[in-house]
Amino acid sequence: MSKPRYLTKSRFKLAAECPTKLYYAGKPAEYADTQTEDTFLAALAEGGFQVGALAKELYPDGIEIFSKDHAAAVEETNKYLAQENVVLFEPAIRVGNFFIRIDILVKAGSTFELIEVKAKSYDSRNPDIKKKRGEGIASGMLPYIQDVAFQRWVLRQAFPDAEVKSFLMMPDKAKPAPIDGVNLIFKILKDRNGEIEVRNPSSVNLADLARELLYKLPADEYADLIDRETFAVESGTVAFLPEAAAFWADAYQNDTRVKSELGGHCGGCQYKAP
Repeated sequence: MSKPRYLTKSRFKLAAECPTKLYYAGKPAEYADTQTEDTFLAALAEGGFQVGALAKELYPDGIEIFSKDHAAAVEETNKYLAQENVVLFEPAIRVGNFFIRIDILVKAGSTFELIEVKAKSYDSRNPDIKKKRGEGIASGMLPYIQDVAFQRWVLRQAFPDAEVKSFLMMPDKAKPAPIDGVNLIFKILKDRNGEIEVRNPSSVNLADLARELLYKLPADEYADLIDRETFAVESGTVAFLPEAAAFWADAYQNDTRVKSELGGHCGGCQYKAP
């Protein structure tokens, strides 16, 4: 039996950029991905691991789902979600050919808070989410809002009777750091298997630091805008998120190359054939 190929949030992001990229993804021998040639250095540059570790400090009772195996991670997640109230880090949610790992999931009864943590900075004094002119999401924030909208949709499919609220958690540029060298607090280690571990050797109260520096942005208003817009699912065809996601999930599962419109943007594609 062939290994299942799920449409994850990273694969959805690729397809939203260009559906043809789904065919190239995960084939390093055929199509080298220039954006992931050194994911460790990229992670350090973006500060994503530090921000993610800091965000977890806001939820001291949170439970991390460590398993990398899809089925095992889903089973462990469902075990904890049977509880009335629980906070999970990296829980695995699978519905059909869709599979997501949510950064932070807070369950309180029948209400879920889906929290996507990003290293991208945000200015709470001057929010720059929507376009200055016209309707829709500003280009700099569009991939993040699309990401949240996709995860929210998958979670709602998994728990149709639950109330799902979505959030983005980002460093707030409007708040000055209370200490110097915040970026040096976390020590990032990489083991032989390429796994990255974040350690905090300092004596700083990280929960207080997280409350000071991170902004939890309610994202449903913006995700709703994504729900009302269409995606270019293939050349000459557009669809709303559920239909687009289903089309891409089927194409990825069957390793089908989706045709996209060619243009100047193709010159910057990260996939390069040898």
